[in-house]
Amino acid sequence: MVISIILGVIIFGYAFWALYSSIKKSKKGVCASCEIADHCHSNCNSSLKNNRLN
Repeated sequence: MVISIILGVIIFGYAFWALYSSIKKSKKGVCASCEIADHCHSNCNSSLKNNRLN
């Protein structure tokens, strides 16, 4: 019984953490949520502005 409760807390805790992390990344924008943003050579801000204007 105790093991089931501990496993439940771990599983739901991780699920809430993953959801929170996902929401936090999505608020930062497209480039912030990209996995290769540190190594990307494109300028996301200017390309997004150009797409909105067209």
